[in-house]
Amino acid sequence: MTTGYNDRTCTNGKGGIKSVLLFPLGAVSGAIVSPLTNELTAMTVTGETFLYKLKSNLSSYTAPIRVDKNNGTLWYEHELSMILASDSKELRQEIHLLAQNECVCLVENADGTVVALGLGEGLQVADANEYTSGVLKSDRKGHVIVMRGMENDEVPDVASALYTSLLSQQSPVI
Repeated sequence: MTTGYNDRTCTNGKGGIKSVLLFPLGAVSGAIVSPLTNELTAMTVTGETFLYKLKSNLSSYTAPIRVDKNNGTLWYEHELSMILASDSKELRQEIHLLAQNECVCLVENADGTVVALGLGEGLQVADANEYTSGVLKSDRKGHVIVMRGMENDEVPDVASALYTSLLSQQSPVI
């Protein structure tokens, strides 16, 4: 601890995520994370980026720190869970392609901030995925996409100018 923390001063925290901008890890070069601010300030992505706009109160991510005292190691487990409340032939094809890649995911939080998951080693589609028709008319028909990865460094924030620039590279929406 170097500065302490006071949780009593903040009452405007909002949970949840709005969207995920993703692209193949292999398309990334020149990523620069400031060591002082832990902010991703520069990065080049060759090719298209893909934006998943998500419904409120459904999707989330976690990035717990893991320590193995016996081995003297420390790492971060990244997990992103996206709930897509729809289904189409094109979407199923896109998910199939997604599952064949290691991706970097820029996650826009409900409060408008953006973080980068999988920046060093990428996220991959995990076994916890689900495609469901539902049972009742009120049930969701769609997909749960779970992506996981392990990183050496904590989750960096993404500079707003960089995020805006990468949004301009997005593919057409399905």
